Amino acid sequence: MRFTEKFCREQQSLQIAKAASEPLKNRQAIALDAAKAWDAAAKIAHKHEAGQEPLDKLDAAIVREFADEDAAVVADDEPVAGERIAPALH
Repeated sequence: MRFTEKFCREQQSLQIAKAASEPLKNRQAIALDAAKAWDAAAKIAHKHEAGQEPLDKLDAAIVREFADEDAAVVADDEPVAGERIAPALH
């Protein structure tokens, strides 16, 4: 079962509140460590909920190149140099 980012943030807040109200230092440290773990889980959940990992620079450049080519084809309504278009099948 995957946790949602919202759930992870709620758990993180609970652990921070526990740490703030705990008089024993070792139990404060445990609660703060748990809060850090929930923060990491929330970040992972956010990426999962976003649907993809961030693109690296090379991937972004490739995506941009394809988008520019598509925009040029739409603007010119002509095929890109060297590209052959198959006749429509009816």
